[in-house]
Amino acid sequence: MSVGGLAGGVRATLDGKGIETILGILGIGVLGLVLATAWVVTYARER
Repeated sequence: MSVGGLAGGVRATLDGKGIETILGILGIGVLGLVLATAWVVTYARER
């Protein structure tokens, strides 16, 4: 989710899409990155 969202945001920027599309796709990438990081931190604390 995070890699796809970030790569999609870059691709949308290069294709000249609208700012709403770019921010939406990049937002999905950032959300995925935050969720993955939170899971890793929680997992590390529990071990």
